Amino acid sequence: MTGDVSADRLRAELSEVENDLANVRRTAADIRASIGEVQDPTDLGSLIQAAAEQDSLADRFADRRDDLLRRLAAAEGR
Repeated sequence: MTGDVSADRLRAELSEVENDLANVRRTAADIRASIGEVQDPTDLGSLIQAAAEQDSLADRFADRRDDLLRRLAAAEGR
């Protein structure tokens, strides 16, 4: 075993990361949509923080996706 990850495995992981990224972005959008409905300042702050946390998570998924795309290209000889 060479330690290299197969292109099929990278594609599977990429698909999972892309699904996770889409879900996190959807969650962040849902949180933002509910911000206008909140009256309590504490709840508002919590929602804003939750949206920011989802954005941060989305950034990490996007970085992971970019890494997987580079690795997949290398594995496929591109």
